[in-house]
Amino acid sequence: MAGTAIIEDSTIYSMLQDPKFADIIPCFMNKRDIFNTVRSSCGTCAKKRQEKQRGEMAKIKSCLAGMSSEKKAEFKKLLDAEKVRVIYVNAGGQVVQLTF
Repeated sequence: MAGTAIIEDSTIYSMLQDPKFADIIPCFMNKRDIFNTVRSSCGTCAKKRQEKQRGEMAKIKSCLAGMSSEKKAEFKKLLDAEKVRVIYVNAGGQVVQLTF
């Protein structure tokens, strides 16, 4: 079992591609399509898509931090980690590091 798993954007991208996470963790359900890249679009559309992706990433991290203790235990088991650290920005604009 690993020590502490730090949840970063790249970690979340890889979890979104793994169906076992989407099936168990509600924060990942129906989010994969938001992060798929679309090649042909205008600059304005690309900026809007990136802004939407940033917002969704913040929502996912906040959701992970607010999960029930049972879901957090399942999440740690899926990651094969003793602890999980999520770094996110809360509604007040403060950076929060939560380890569970």
